[in-house]
Amino acid sequence: MNEDALERLMQRQRPVVPPRSDGLEETSRVKSRQPAADAAVTSRYSDSDESAGVDVSMSMSQGEGADLPQLVRTTTRLEEEIDKALRHLCMDEKITKEVWFEAAYQYLAEHPKAMKVVNGMAKERYQRRKRAADLRKLETMQKRLKGS
Repeated sequence: MNEDALERLMQRQRPVVPPRSDGLEETSRVKSRQPAADAAVTSRYSDSDESAGVDVSMSMSQGEGADLPQLVRTTTRLEEEIDKALRHLCMDEKITKEVWFEAAYQYLAEHPKAMKVVNGMAKERYQRRKRAADLRKLETMQKRLKGS
């Protein structure tokens, strides 16, 4: 297929976009580098009025959305044995590790003496992990020095 035929095909498959009304009209035409097959696929997805009749708020009662927690995605590194035990515990209880961590923190926040004990254990574990990381770093440096 030559370039002119390809351009005509792409023009037919582009969605019709109404002209801008905000004064930012396009000043020059730029040819699309998108292949015809991709243009056909992407033209199926648009912000058309087809879904305008769907009211998402109908699925929730008034004010219910305000009670939804705001979540963040985190990465947690755990010792293998603890991770395994915690996964089994969570499967047995039909909860996630994340929810378990949240509940454990909330409990500890309400029980300062227990929080102090856990924080002491955490500091010891942190120091042990730090030493292990330092040893691994030294081993890696030794291997590099021997290899060169």
